[in-house]
Amino acid sequence: MPSISVLITCSPESPARCINALDYCKSLLEQGSTINQIFFYQAGVYHANGLVDAGSTNLDLPARWSVFAANFGVPLLVCVGAATQRGIIDAAQAGQTGKAHHSLFAPFEQVGLGEFFTRLHDANKLVQF
Repeated sequence: MPSISVLITCSPESPARCINALDYCKSLLEQGSTINQIFFYQAGVYHANGLVDAGSTNLDLPARWSVFAANFGVPLLVCVGAATQRGIIDAAQAGQTGKAHHSLFAPFEQVGLGEFFTRLHDANKLVQF
């Protein structure tokens, strides 16, 4: 079966592209393909901000990605550099930097670009949204 890496650079403020990405990932898995990572980079890291309130008129994309990861066991990896620049940090980083709060919650995980490229090397294909 082909192994695919998915790169998310679209912002949650572009909900149509984001829903397309989720639907595409579900479709791949249902067809028997393997997704070895979903990597959030650039504006895509906003999907991992657990403190955003989607409100009643917007889609809760972080929650949808979390449900997807729980259902399919696909790792949701977030570029630590891109996330930090946008104020998205995990509990460990908050503790290291003396911040009182963090905004990145499981199943999202902060990793460096090296992790992305290592997993990409093991994939047959890269798809970007």
